[in-house]
Amino acid sequence: MEENRTWYLFSYKVPAEPSTLRVRIWRNLKALGVLYIQQSVCLVPKTPDIENKLAKLRTLIGEHRGESFMVEIVKFSHYSQQELIQLFNAQRAMEYEELLESCSRFLQSIKDEIKTGQDQFGDIEENEMELMRLKRWHRKIMKRDYFKHELSFHSKECLKRCEEKLYSFSEAVYELEGAYHAE
Repeated sequence: MEENRTWYLFSYKVPAEPSTLRVRIWRNLKALGVLYIQQSVCLVPKTPDIENKLAKLRTLIGEHRGESFMVEIVKFSHYSQQELIQLFNAQRAMEYEELLESCSRFLQSIKDEIKTGQDQFGDIEENEMELMRLKRWHRKIMKRDYFKHELSFHSKECLKRCEEKLYSFSEAVYELEGAYHAE
């Protein structure tokens, strides 16, 4: 575990209307991977990127007659910091598990497409788009995986298998289609 980690405590209060502002703030904070400890009060490890994004959120909140408060916390008790890291890791574990499940479905769909053998060119394009979506999702999770959860490695490996399976499938389709056109 990394010792002497610095954290940000961020709290905010915004007008009830428009609700789109609350949703926008919530989505931005979710993308940062914050840990809510109460409604509208969250924690996140300090990084230069986080500091800039929280500053932008504070500006946005202020422009809409809201209030925000940002505190830099230099030290928690050892137990509290470990507990916080476990809570952050639990959030990432859920995200990685969902990603791994989607990767498994992706691999299964390619197996199914190989069995059916119908309209495989269309399948290639759909699968390429799905793989790109899975990779974007993985990058987003990794960006907020401040403590390098063990499932990060498993998800990278699974994405690699997805890539390899799609490549093999594509090669087989192109080879098969080339054989049809050569006849």
